[in-house]
Amino acid sequence: MTDVNKQLERAKKFLEKNRIEDAIDAYLAVLEEAPAHPEATQALGDLYARQEQPERAAVYYGMFFDLLIDPKDESKALAIYNRFLKNLSANQPPERIARYAFLQQKQNRPEEASEQYGKAAELFTLAGREEDALFCLERMAQLEPENLSRQVKLAEVAERNKRNTLAARALLRAGQLATASRATDESLKYLARAHALAPQERSVALLYGAAKLRKGDAADAAKLLEPFAATEADPVFLETFSEALVRSGQLDRAREVLEKLLREKNAGLSRLFLLADQYATTGAGSKAVEVLAVLKRKMFADKRHNEFAAQLDDVAGRHTDSSEILEFWAGLYNELNRESKYFEIMIRLFDAYLAGGNVRKACDCLERLVDIDSYDYRNQERLERLRGKADEGFVQRVARRLTRSGTTISTSETEPQAGPQSVRESGAPVTEEGRRMQALEDLIVQTEIFLQYSLQNKALDRLQKIAEIFPGEELKNERLQNLYQMANWWPQGAAVKKVEPPARLQSPPSAEVAKTNPAKTGTYAADTLRDLSKISEINQKIFRQQTPRAMLNTAVNEIGEYLRVSRALAVIGSPGRPPDLAAEYCGPNMKPAPGAQVVFLLAQVEKAEGDEVGGLVVDHAPGSVLGDLALRTVLGVKITDRETQQPAGMLIVGHAEPRKWKPNETYFLQAIGDQMLMSVSHTRLRSLVRRMGVSDERSGLLSRSSYQSCLLTEADRARTQGTPLALTILQIDRGGELLRQQGESPMERFLEQLARSLQPIVRQNDVAVKYTSWSLAFILPDTTIDGAQNLADKLRRAASGIRPPWDSTAITLSAGIVEAVAKSDFDSEDIVTDLMNRAETSVEEARKRGGDTVVTMEAPKV
Repeated sequence: MTDVNKQLERAKKFLEKNRIEDAIDAYLAVLEEAPAHPEATQALGDLYARQEQPERAAVYYGMFFDLLIDPKDESKALAIYNRFLKNLSANQPPERIARYAFLQQKQNRPEEASEQYGKAAELFTLAGREEDALFCLERMAQLEPENLSRQVKLAEVAERNKRNTLAARALLRAGQLATASRATDESLKYLARAHALAPQERSVALLYGAAKLRKGDAADAAKLLEPFAATEADPVFLETFSEALVRSGQLDRAREVLEKLLREKNAGLSRLFLLADQYATTGAGSKAVEVLAVLKRKMFADKRHNEFAAQLDDVAGRHTDSSEILEFWAGLYNELNRESKYFEIMIRLFDAYLAGGNVRKACDCLERLVDIDSYDYRNQERLERLRGKADEGFVQRVARRLTRSGTTISTSETEPQAGPQSVRESGAPVTEEGRRMQALEDLIVQTEIFLQYSLQNKALDRLQKIAEIFPGEELKNERLQNLYQMANWWPQGAAVKKVEPPARLQSPPSAEVAKTNPAKTGTYAADTLRDLSKISEINQKIFRQQTPRAMLNTAVNEIGEYLRVSRALAVIGSPGRPPDLAAEYCGPNMKPAPGAQVVFLLAQVEKAEGDEVGGLVVDHAPGSVLGDLALRTVLGVKITDRETQQPAGMLIVGHAEPRKWKPNETYFLQAIGDQMLMSVSHTRLRSLVRRMGVSDERSGLLSRSSYQSCLLTEADRARTQGTPLALTILQIDRGGELLRQQGESPMERFLEQLARSLQPIVRQNDVAVKYTSWSLAFILPDTTIDGAQNLADKLRRAASGIRPPWDSTAITLSAGIVEAVAKSDFDSEDIVTDLMNRAETSVEEARKRGGDTVVTMEAPKV
């Protein structure tokens, strides 16, 4: 080592005197003593570079690059290689090139790294070192996963070296890339090679099977996947396998796979619908119904009724010749109480029974159709199709029902009802023209009934049928013209006739009033029908809100968007005073109104004189507050308390442009306002009842005696609205022991302190109850078990900082959480009993675990 140091000193002195050759000799002497000396190796590279001997410099720079193996020297190694060795890579050993590629890969330079790995692989291959070349090719494939040629090259070399798993993986990737580029035949070739190399690989078999499916070879695909099916639980695999089974005709085996998938993974619904469709196609209608029944149970349990109905419509609509499927289809809509759809399916079922020769069931079906809609003009045609096939007594009985339905209603306004025999004779047309006019009469009668009961959609459906079957009939039939006028609908291309609808006889006002006030005519215009529908929708939304303020906000937002006004304002409070509650909707480019301007607006609207339907209209005038609010006109209605019959609030809508307010808009506001006030009153009453049950004023908690009644109230509401309900019990750990040690008074004070700290965290509609001397119960409406757990975590965190009066050490709390479950055979008392029992079990479990924990008890399986 002494000689090395001496030689280094000599080399440095030679360099100071610019004696380069002598310095080189000194550094060479160092390398003779210490061949891996980094300083001497780098110095030699630098000196040869100064003497413009790049080949000699490259030798020593390469040696120096090999010495830089420490991670902190990687940047220096890259710099040396890039500057001095890269251009001479042909003269570099492949190991050095591969290491340079690895450093480039670590620097996140995939293209440069892949290129260098490629050079190293070529040199390794030329040297006969295929294992090392395979390593480089594998790295290249990883760096360029989308390069098909890289994957194929790797597979070839791996296969040559008996690395079958690696070769299969590369061919698998090549097959995926070929599939993505739509080279189906090439993809199948790669995947077949991969499967031949690694038949035990599940991923290879899956992709190869999927490729076979795409080529239409379903039987081979199923055969490929069968060995893995018994232990497989992956949804993608099982769905692919089931598709292969279905397409190869192995429907029962596919059913086993898909029902297992549905049970264990809650997947495969769409495949099961396809399986049912395939069963129906092959004529196995009963098996199709069994599959659909499984799907119905699952989707109904998940509250996906409408989605199931839509999927069933798609399947059953393609198999209207299968009476089994049509029976199931009809049963669904009968269960869902959707009568119009049920009626249409029953028509198809009648045709299917008759085509299949099942006359008895066809008769039952016709009788059900007559029960649902005895005015349908097609019933007479169906009855005629049964003549000669069905029992004559049945035919005569149904014929009498049809005739009685048609003539009694159509003639009741003008003449007395005839006896049964004369009715039957007059109602049975003997010529084609007679049948045609009878069908028109039936349709007109049905439409009149639908309009009378405000069933606008059904009325429009009948009118469209009339226009289709009897084109131009309105030109010579004044009664039909009146129907079109009352429904506010005319056939396409028809000239709109200004025919006044006849006034109803039940109304005593004059015809003149009936013309000016559509509400007195006994029918609704299209706008009014839309308003009625929207009133129901908005009222339901208001009813679902939990607080008075949320109810007002919902009302003004819905009103503002529906009427397309610039502002909507809802206030609750006595006239002449600032409102107790207020909410405002602002349209585009409108800013919220200041409180003072709202009070001025209320005063101005209150002074307005109401019109005949109670609307208070104020138009813009100089000095009016409407100018400050950027409004040209407003419409307001007073909301009256039904018990006191005194004004209790107001709804106001305003528009930035001149607008003529319609009577139905006043009615719309009045209806929404009445519901809003009623909901607010009920909510306030509910809060008052809660406050009346408070155990003491200091804690603000309800007493234990209110616990069950509050749970019953909330369970009723949750069951009616279909909303969740949760219950959380928060208890002080070792509470009973602390009560015995510290006494009742200190424990009472601490529980009051705890309640005051926790109550700001819970929502206004949540109910807090003093459960025991050391625990609190929180009834949580509209809350799932996950939401209740989040609240319990917040409550426990908030309570962790509270110190009991007898000790400076913080106490710990546990929580038991349960969610109500509504079974079909449970009433509210059953739901509450089950909820209370499970809550007790959860807190007992928390005690057994030693406390300071949260126990969540899931709802039992229904």
